[in-house]
Amino acid sequence: MSIKLNYFKEMFFEMLKNYQQDNDEIRLTKISKGDEVDLVNDNREKMLFLKLQGRQKFFVKKIKQAIERIDEGSFGICSICGEDIEEKRLSARPMTSLCIGCKEEQEREECHVLYHRKSHTLGKTFGNNVVSLKS
Repeated sequence: MSIKLNYFKEMFFEMLKNYQQDNDEIRLTKISKGDEVDLVNDNREKMLFLKLQGRQKFFVKKIKQAIERIDEGSFGICSICGEDIEEKRLSARPMTSLCIGCKEEQEREECHVLYHRKSHTLGKTFGNNVVSLKS
């Protein structure tokens, strides 16, 4: 597994290097003094840039956490159940800290919780109709 760990560590460092280069190349354009459409487009570009920058920061954080797990000796071990993460999963999602079983369970729980939080009509009535969202 040490050969694999070196492979992943090198890959993570290369990813960090690439993200740093990408971040250096992306710059905000100056604000246009054009009409309303130009201002809206400039604002949209800024929002897109900020969203992309946020995603990159999150991704870099995940890469650094994976490098830390390699250094600690916990890379490739599920952080919930403690079982080994399959090599196929690590190849597909190298920064993962969860085996497929724990990840699927986590997603089921998240979907369930998010649905109840997002649903403003759960159990409410409109006129004489009862809106039932549970089956």
